[in-house]
Formats: sequence, C-alpha cells, structure tokens
Amino acid sequence: MIDRLNLLSAAQWTGLAVVLLGVVLAAGWFVRRRVGFLRTLFIPAAVVSGFLVLLAGPQVLGALTGTQGLFPEAVIEVWRVIPGLMINVVFAAIMIGKSLPSLSQLWRSARPHALMGSFLSLGQFALGGLAVLFLLGPVFGLPAEAGSLLEMSFAGGHGTIAGMGGLLVDAGAGELVDIGLGLATISMVTGVVIGSALVRWAVRNPSIPVMRTQPLTGAEDHDLDLAGDDDPDAGHGDTTDQGIHATVVAFAAISLAVVVAIALLWGLRWLTGLVGLTLFEKLPLFPVAVIGGFLVQFAASRLGLAHYIEKRAVNGISAVALDILLVCAIGTMSLATIGSNIPAVATFTVIGVGWSVVTLVWWGRRFHREHWFEHAIADFGQSQGNVATGFVLAGMADPEHRTSAALGYGYKQLPYEPFLGGGLITALSVPIITAVGLPVFTVASIVVTALCGWLGMRRSAEST
Repeated sequence: MIDRLNLLSAAQWTGLAVVLLGVVLAAGWFVRRRVGFLRTLFIPAAVVSGFLVLLAGPQVLGALTGTQGLFPEAVIEVWRVIPGLMINVVFAAIMIGKSLPSLSQLWRSARPHALMGSFLSLGQFALGGLAVLFLLGPVFGLPAEAGSLLEMSFAGGHGTIAGMGGLLVDAGAGELVDIGLGLATISMVTGVVIGSALVRWAVRNPSIPVMRTQPLTGAEDHDLDLAGDDDPDAGHGDTTDQGIHATVVAFAAISLAVVVAIALLWGLRWLTGLVGLTLFEKLPLFPVAVIGGFLVQFAASRLGLAHYIEKRAVNGISAVALDILLVCAIGTMSLATIGSNIPAVATFTVIGVGWSVVTLVWWGRRFHREHWFEHAIADFGQSQGNVATGFVLAGMADPEHRTSAALGYGYKQLPYEPFLGGGLITALSVPIITAVGLPVFTVASIVVTALCGWLGMRRSAEST
C-alpha cells in the first residue's frame, strides 16, 4: 500500500487530500454530536475537525509514534496551501446574492455598526502596537509586524491570517502566521463563550433592556453558520428551469468575482507602479475579492440577472470553502511555534478580549441608542472572530428578531468588510508597518480610533 502511495502524481495527491478533507469533516461533525460541551460552547464542526487533523498528524500522533501520523506528508503539504486559496472564495462570496440597498438606506442602517466595528478593529491595531512596542518586542523579541496581529487574528480570523501568510513570510515574520492561527482559534471560542455569558448577564440586569426575556440555557445549540447571514431581501434564485443548477450559477458568479479581483489588483499595481509606488505589490488578493463580488452583484442587478443568483447556493459554496480553510489552517499550524510564544499569545488574548468587552459594556450604548445591547453584541461577536459569531449572539439577545439588529449588522458588512477585519486596511497594515515603522503606525491607529469613536457617539447622539 505504501509503495502504491509513493507512485501517486502531484494531481493525485491533491485529489486524495481533498477526499480526506471530506472524511475529516464528517469525523469532526460526529465528534461534535457526541461531545456535549462542544455544542454547549457552540464550537463549529470544522474547528473540531481541524484539531482532529492536528492530533492525528505528524505533530502529535507522529511525534509519539515516531511516524508521520495518519496523514502522508504530501497530503499535509497540500493542506498547507489550501487556506490561502479558499479565503479568496470566501471573500468573493460576501457580496454576491445580497440585495444592494440605496446608499442612504445602507448608511442609515449600517452607520452605527460600521463605526463601532471600525472603532473595535482600529483599537486592536492601536493596543496591539502598544503591546509590541513596550512589552512583546523588547522583552520577547516579537518583530514590529506583530503590531497588526491582534486585528488580523481577532477581527480577521483564520482566513485573514492564512491569506496574509505569504506577506508575513516576505517581511521576515513567518512565525506570526502560526501565532495568529492560534489566536484566531482562541478568539472564535472566546467570542461565543464570553458573548453568551454577556447575553446572560444582560438578561439578568434590570438596567439593560433586552428583547430576550427567558434565560439562556446551555442546552440551546445555536448553529454557528460560518458563511451565513440574515439578509431578508437577498435573492433566492429563479426557480424555473434555466438549464443550469442554481449552485452552478453561484459558482460561476464567485469565479467571475475572483477574476474581476485579479484584474483590479493587476491594474492597481500597474497604475501605482507608474508613479513609483510599490505598496500594492504586496497586497494579497482576498480583500480585493470583496470588491470583485460587489461589482459582479452590481452588474447582475443592472442587467436584470440578480434573481438567478440564489443566496443559499452562494452560502453553500462559501461554507464549504470556509470549513475547508478552517480544517487546513488549524490542522497544519505549528504547535512548536505557538508553544514557544505563550507570553505573546496570552498577552494578545487578554488585550483582545478585554478591549471587546470594555467597548461593548462602556461604549456600546453610545454607538447604538435604540436596543443598544442587541446591536452592540453583534459587533462584539465580529471583533472576536467572524461575521457568523455576531449573528449568533444577536440571535441569542433577540431570538424573535423584533429589533433591526440583524439587518443593520448585515448591512454593516458592505462598508466594513472591504477595509477592516481582513479588508484592504488589514492587508496593508504589514507593508505600512514595514515602510513607516510601528511607532508611527500605532500613533496613527490611536488617532483614527479616537476619531471613529467621536464620530460614532456624536452621530448617535444627534439621531436621538
């Protein structure tokens, strides 16, 4: 059997790696169903699958037995490459299938969420920069580029870290990839665990009006749909026979969005190259894929074709891509690197969780005036890992959707995602730190964070 495996071509190894991913995902789903506390903590099956790969791979089982573990090295090598590819699919799908509201309607609903989300993300840049400047850099030797790691891992998540991997390696800070993946995993857990605890606290607190009236129980299993959203106006596809399945249409739209993003990125690099700027030469593709998806959806709406794009099919493709990304990113992260940087991981975790909790409790009601907790808990969730966590927490606080929290939070992604939480600003943070230095980047982050806070609280006050 081993001899036959050694004869496989590169393409066959890739096919085997993809097939094994399906098996691992099924195993993770089975384990999650059997282990109650994983459901109580709302841990996604893909995260469980990633840890199964980690445990059964060369770093744990292989180290204990003196073998490669259950997975051949060629399969592991394929899995290491996949996250950087799948993140482009995930980001390209964000805008496809969504209804595109008027600019006035969009900004009116999304403004407080976009400003609070920006306040949280930019604050992560600022606090992460301060931590590296005064502690993690001089004491533990972390490179200056680590100043952007808190925002990349907490607000950005696994996909952002995977997409930024090549850029971090080019900057001579490749060890930050594994530290970031560890932080992204921690933030996903803290997001749902601490977020659900905050919902319980708010329900019991008579001074906080929350739509939920019944206590939150550990038996509730809120499905963390990592690619889903709550857009009631999203297209559901044309149900008549068009000679092509709705999933194929969704796949074609996502593929077109990636092609458009490639053209935009190449054009941007060419234009800036004419004036001698090289900043965008290191910009990865995935943040531009959001813009590509928006342009594809806009063109489909203008041409009267948007009704053929079924949002559920788009979400299905995005869910597969994101789950595969999570399994591969978690399963191939270096435990040795994380283990040798425990102080950095612990420091970033305390800062990241503390900043999100303080922002929710202290400033949440200042950004959101009406039903402030239901709205602010969604922004808290996104600052702790991904979009889906925000929807889950908003659903816990308002299970009957009697507020506009889910809708406003969904609209928030249109002005927020292209720039922060894995967008252009996130992607450019590492080149900017390399170019101007971490002190300048940190001071600028503090100033812009304060500006976002002032704008959010001032505009919210004017709306009352």
